[in-house]
Amino acid sequence: MIPENENAILPAWPVFVRPTLAVLSDDRTWRTADLREAVADTMQLTETQRAERLNSGQSRAENRVGWALSMLKRAGAVTQIRNGYSEITECGHQFLAEHPETITEADLVAVPAFQEYVPKPRKASPKDAIEDGPSYWFVGAYYSDFDPQDQTGRFLADGIWENGYADKYLDEVKSMQPGERIAIKAAFHRARDIPFDTNGHSVSIMAIKAIGTITANRGDGRTVEVDWDPQEDVREWFLYTNRLTVWRVRPGDWRTDGLIDFAFEGEEQDLDRFRNSRFWADRFGDDAGLAEAPDVDDEIGADDEELQGAQQGYTLADIVADGCFVPAPVLGDYLDALRIKKNLILQGPPGTGKTWLAKRLGYALIGGKDRNLLRAIQFHPTLAYEDFIRGWRPSGDGKLQLEDGIFLDIVNAAQADPGHNHVVVIEEINRGNLAQIFGELLTLLENSKRTPDEALELSYRRPGEPPTYLPENLYIIGTMNLADRSLAIVDFALRRRFAFRNLEPNLNEAWRRWVSEHNGIPDAFLAALAHRIDALNDSIAADRSLGDQYRIGHSFFTPSGKTRIGDPDSWLRQVVDSEIRPLLDEYWFDDPERVRKEAEALLGYPL
Repeated sequence: MIPENENAILPAWPVFVRPTLAVLSDDRTWRTADLREAVADTMQLTETQRAERLNSGQSRAENRVGWALSMLKRAGAVTQIRNGYSEITECGHQFLAEHPETITEADLVAVPAFQEYVPKPRKASPKDAIEDGPSYWFVGAYYSDFDPQDQTGRFLADGIWENGYADKYLDEVKSMQPGERIAIKAAFHRARDIPFDTNGHSVSIMAIKAIGTITANRGDGRTVEVDWDPQEDVREWFLYTNRLTVWRVRPGDWRTDGLIDFAFEGEEQDLDRFRNSRFWADRFGDDAGLAEAPDVDDEIGADDEELQGAQQGYTLADIVADGCFVPAPVLGDYLDALRIKKNLILQGPPGTGKTWLAKRLGYALIGGKDRNLLRAIQFHPTLAYEDFIRGWRPSGDGKLQLEDGIFLDIVNAAQADPGHNHVVVIEEINRGNLAQIFGELLTLLENSKRTPDEALELSYRRPGEPPTYLPENLYIIGTMNLADRSLAIVDFALRRRFAFRNLEPNLNEAWRRWVSEHNGIPDAFLAALAHRIDALNDSIAADRSLGDQYRIGHSFFTPSGKTRIGDPDSWLRQVVDSEIRPLLDEYWFDDPERVRKEAEALLGYPL
């Protein structure tokens, strides 16, 4: 019985276990909604306690009954007759007899059936073997510009689901097919009321609020018609979640298979497998340690994009504000090419800001400057598959063991975190032997092969390991310096898998304004300097042994940060002596007199 205090905090889910089993002990087949109400009556919950809500919209008491029921099923004390209906078993009656007061979590865990529990395998569909088989859609219904903001009730009443954006997800919505399953979800974090030990960490949760079958697509990228199934309770799925408003899920991976079964077949989530898998084990696994600063807030707040109308944390406008001299429409083309192709190479002469721009395009795709979601690496001639993908490494006991390389670590992180875009920036991508570095994954770079049914076996495979595929939320941006004579011709297979965009020296008005405002160099000085740099670049481009790719970029003449330049002539002389003249010495190694004249012309006075 719950304390009489109206404001009493509800106990943890194990306290709900015996009352739940006691209600079921009449051997009837109980509907979950009726069971929850009966348990609340048995425990004499107050109206205040029954009304308390989680941020999924579900009653906190109903949530705890749900987890008690789930754990009883795992222990074999309760069996699911069909989705939403349960009965007690002989084991359940025995449990009640053996535990007349309470049934603790330890009591459940001690049951062999609980320890040996394995979720039912997903029911195979004839379409599973088809290369472009059915998709399962998990969609949001929370629109900040609408009143009420949660549109779930309207969608269910009208038999539709509607995209709240006028300029996003149009292609995805148009691709939804009649007969495909759809679920309304809400993603958020919570620090408490979790059915496993969180070690002080908050947990990502996705509440499944409604499920149905698409019956028609209106073809406008906005609305699909849905036959919604009756669903009596909100169910919570943990760890493998997605904050985006439209999430296409395809079968073939154990995580997606589990989610599909959970949402549409009423199966339980295999929490032990998820929390002990490599991406979550350090926080939630059996051997995880306590967080240094445990989360104390009950509701951490939504991190999902379903708050439609919210602004991104980093956009194309921010790239321009950070000091990019490429016009915003051109940047938009770069970003669109990256979204569509998933792989982009920025190529150009030295000093055109390729790496700088690659990282910021990555931040714009991510929506914020999160270095956990953007990783930067550099290719070099000695880099090998064993370094980049997977190879044998000596262990502490003198034996060899398989270790994942940096790219496979990123792939695994992206697969486990579908709610965020992950970006890899590869500097000097054409300095390495690309076929050797990527190995079999070179094929999987294609945007059309980012699905589990395109997975391939790794060259170095662990026993029982499934084939590997690249997830749809993994993007690669490479940079390429076309003026490096030492580089081999890029493999044609790589060219076919990447979009290419050229960066040019940008000594335009935007460059002059930036340097003048941030570094204090007079505009007239910069205008004259730009004219002289253009003349030098024209001379380089006209040389038949060089060409456009050897021109000098604007980065050489853009002081870092907000360094104030008190003596522009001295600053320019230092740049020419330390950076530009060594390049010219390499370009015209057999004509030192020309190097001297070009340097003098750039400075505007004799040396």
